[in-house]
Amino acid sequence: MKPRPCRPSLVWFLAVVTGPLAYSPLPAADREDPYRTRQVQITIPPDEYAAMQPRQARGMGFGPPMPMPAQTPAPDREVHRNTFGMDLPWAKGTVTVDGETFADVGVRYKGNGTIGDASRTAKKSFKIDLDRQGGSGRFQGSKTINLHCGVADPSKYREAFGYGIYRAAGVPAPRTTFAEVRLTVPGKWDREYLGLYTITEEIDKPFLRRTFGTDKGLLMKPEGVRGLDDWGDDWNRYKKPYAPKRDATAEEAKRVMAFARLVQKADDAAFNTEIASYLDVDGYLRYLATTSFVANPDSFFTLGHNFCVYLHPDTKRFHFFPWDLDRAFANLPVIGTAEQQMDLSLVHPYGGTHRLTERVLALPGMTEKYRTLVKELTATAFSADRLLKELAASETAFQDILLRDTEAARLRRETPPSGFPFGKPPTLKTFVEKRTASVAAQLAGKSKGHLPTGGFGPGEFKMGDALGGPLMASFDADKDGKMSRDEWLAVAKRLFTAADTTAAGRIDQKGIAAGLKEMLPKMPDKGPPPPGFGMEAFLAGPVFTRADEDKDGKITAAEIESAAGKLFDEFDKKKDGKLDNPAFAAMLTTLFPPPKPPAPPAPPKKGP
Repeated sequence: MKPRPCRPSLVWFLAVVTGPLAYSPLPAADREDPYRTRQVQITIPPDEYAAMQPRQARGMGFGPPMPMPAQTPAPDREVHRNTFGMDLPWAKGTVTVDGETFADVGVRYKGNGTIGDASRTAKKSFKIDLDRQGGSGRFQGSKTINLHCGVADPSKYREAFGYGIYRAAGVPAPRTTFAEVRLTVPGKWDREYLGLYTITEEIDKPFLRRTFGTDKGLLMKPEGVRGLDDWGDDWNRYKKPYAPKRDATAEEAKRVMAFARLVQKADDAAFNTEIASYLDVDGYLRYLATTSFVANPDSFFTLGHNFCVYLHPDTKRFHFFPWDLDRAFANLPVIGTAEQQMDLSLVHPYGGTHRLTERVLALPGMTEKYRTLVKELTATAFSADRLLKELAASETAFQDILLRDTEAARLRRETPPSGFPFGKPPTLKTFVEKRTASVAAQLAGKSKGHLPTGGFGPGEFKMGDALGGPLMASFDADKDGKMSRDEWLAVAKRLFTAADTTAAGRIDQKGIAAGLKEMLPKMPDKGPPPPGFGMEAFLAGPVFTRADEDKDGKITAAEIESAAGKLFDEFDKKKDGKLDNPAFAAMLTTLFPPPKPPAPPAPPKKGP
């Protein structure tokens, strides 16, 4: 059976939130203890467990093909395909939540990058559908449970913490609670302790009814739509990138296309007159401010990912809100190092251009309104005192659970997960202290904050902007936030040593690729490769071409060091032997020229 398109599922209606920042009604037990953890037991038969293992689809994904599991799912088994081209089959199992058991439930792994991150551990994220495999149960009125493992988050609290900040800022966001999860697979695991999970509310009809008062509007979860691209008047070209959760009516499709056209093509007079009829402007400012505050590049503003848009059926206005925050709080260095992200600009928290944001802030008086809003939020949602108190309470609540989590992984002899290839992010306490200080300095006019360079949209993407932050974090030996000439030459020497495995003193392009593979994060011994693996073959060509000065098809240590030094000197405009992040990113973009921008999606072919 072909992979089943991702469809909306009913919300996890636990009616709990993540802590003191919550404003949604809570059951009495959760008002008393906002860090209460549920006890969840998942039981999966051995054949179903084997069949549900992730597999990389042929010709898709960003890494080398994944070894196929020993047992291939039956052709009629339902499969979800994630953004990175990984197939995640559904299996049948049983789940027990706080003593209440549901048989014949659907279970599959969930996530995009986190599937690769968690490839070497039994602790992965799960989606549980209580009626997909013949069951008929509901838990507090809901049929879907999202269990997020937090593999890319050493605190295991980023998601709950972030959603709480969004809600406190007046932005729609899922509610969360926590669970200790155990897994049984007869013959393999017997109530194996996986550890602390975040249970995250599904965004679907119950969420929409609670948040907007109606579920009759159009919910979309776009992928790769960073700037509301305008692709003309053929709705078929919008369906895949805009990803509506149901078929849009003709009126809804027309409204989405008109909104994109207004943002991209309307003159300033028309935009200023019409935008308030299309966009919940106050809500958008709150979404922008909070996404900037939590420093989340894995969002609408940078990667065009992990956000939802709702077209309200009555007002005909669009509302933006977040999804997936495990990479928030300076946990993804694509727009700068952790230090830079903790000082991220409030008005320009992205590289390159972002047309909707820039046009909204250019409205008469809007920049001043935005600054006033941010200042108000510093006393509420962004309050350092309030956030630090919450973090202290969460650390106390989860300390013992996290120790059991770590010990269980040690006893399984699992290697550490690959969620931190460029080092662990700052602690949440450090982030709050430095981020709130940065916000105060920006509001006082003492700083503009960190302005990321480059962008990720068509025609803007530059390899240096994607690689600059991670490579600076990895190779900046003295951690002064700059790349010195000596540090850069040390990288070249290390690359040659890693590539010259036979000590011949001369290497070819394949050797460069092998050396880069040695220097980049290691491939897991088994399981699906994390996204991004396999880049060494792409990066090796430009490095080899630049270093092979005599064009004899081989390079020496002297040649690679000479080429590295010349390239560095070209961008060392101050001649002080150091490159800051923008200069370093520009140097990497020269070394690795940007790919051609992709063409807009073509409409589906019509049948005969």
